[in-house]
Amino acid sequence: MKNIKFIKDNNFIYNDKIISEIKNYNQSQTGYREKDKQNFYIFEDQDLVAIAHTKMVSDWCHIMQIYYKNFDSLKALINNIKEFYKDKVEGIQYQSILANRISDLKKLKFIQKGQLKDMVDGKDYVFLLTTDFTIDHEMDNYQKHTSDKQLSKYDRIMKKANQKIKKSLHYSSEDIDVQFVALDGDQFVGGIYGNYQYQYLFINILFVDKDYRGNNIASKLMDLIEEDAYNRGVYNLYLTTFEFQALGFYQKRNYKKIMEIYDYPIGFKEYTVYKKLKE
Repeated sequence: MKNIKFIKDNNFIYNDKIISEIKNYNQSQTGYREKDKQNFYIFEDQDLVAIAHTKMVSDWCHIMQIYYKNFDSLKALINNIKEFYKDKVEGIQYQSILANRISDLKKLKFIQKGQLKDMVDGKDYVFLLTTDFTIDHEMDNYQKHTSDKQLSKYDRIMKKANQKIKKSLHYSSEDIDVQFVALDGDQFVGGIYGNYQYQYLFINILFVDKDYRGNNIASKLMDLIEEDAYNRGVYNLYLTTFEFQALGFYQKRNYKKIMEIYDYPIGFKEYTVYKKLKE
């Protein structure tokens, strides 16, 4: 253990290793869970009016990107997503700082499960979800296209619209990644990976090899990433953890539970926790 060294992996040489190790560990606890990515396109008289890119993970559907012209086109889009994922997932999730999107989805029976205060420009980052797969009135005037392939011709429309929204926030929306690793000689034994989002750091992955646990490696990795955030002037941190992972560890480091989701995946809970480094 005396040869353990900690480095900032600026070139993300060990990123694939960190991701594969945590995936393997999670699967050893939960068993294999079905995954997929889908793309939903809604048209009215051959004109594109709504898009969603989704990802199925941990028995839930996550809306990763969304675009819609008006509330009715959003309703048609959500109907299509519900039709596709009914009996395949436990629910549908979406997160946003945009008040109009939050309000529109609440009208479609999404509930606010949690929030992070002042993520950017005084706007809260709101976690929405629904487990209600009831179709909200069939809308025959819309045409639907669903595919595991993205249609770049239409995705450019969504990208342009979302870039305009980001520009209106008057704040950089660029995600900046950060990673530290622990090495025993040249052997990878642990790592932590996160990304800066507006005025927050999201700690995406923390992993320590089972043969090296109990030696404060996780604590040191957390110290390093928290120090990196502090030095950047980012004092808000959050992360998610499954009930079979390390909730107690984070709570001892003064992370507070702000959200809890049941059956994520089925039979397990997922927690979101938050910490402020400086009042």
